[in-house]
Amino acid sequence: MTTCLFVLALSLSLLGDGKAGITMDIISVCGNVAFFSVGIGPVCWVLTSEIFPLKYRAQASAPGAVGNRLCSGLVAMSFLSVSPAITPGGTFFIFSVISALSIVFVYIYVPETKGKSLEQIELLFEKGVDWQRGEIELGDV
Repeated sequence: MTTCLFVLALSLSLLGDGKAGITMDIISVCGNVAFFSVGIGPVCWVLTSEIFPLKYRAQASAPGAVGNRLCSGLVAMSFLSVSPAITPGGTFFIFSVISALSIVFVYIYVPETKGKSLEQIELLFEKGVDWQRGEIELGDV
């Protein structure tokens, strides 16, 4: 996703409105959407459905969904204001940097939950345990 945004920024900045530029723009946008859909896109939904205790999950997931939609709306609404000020290419360079920062954030702060029960995941977030560093074994739950 980060690479697609960066390529889109380069394409908009360097290739312009020519046939090659438009083709690269379309490929980059399609790639960005595809990688978002299988990458960072579902993180909000998966994370909010796993990190909260079962008895609070429905109430706690709602603010996560609202935050997701507000941030998405903020990006969409700000594009038309920011784009003329720093060019469309510059805007996508900024989006590329934000995308790279999101990768770092998810890598550092979002633990892997594959193959773990909801009870184990609850313990993980409750105690701040790091599964990858071996602070707790799966059988300890």
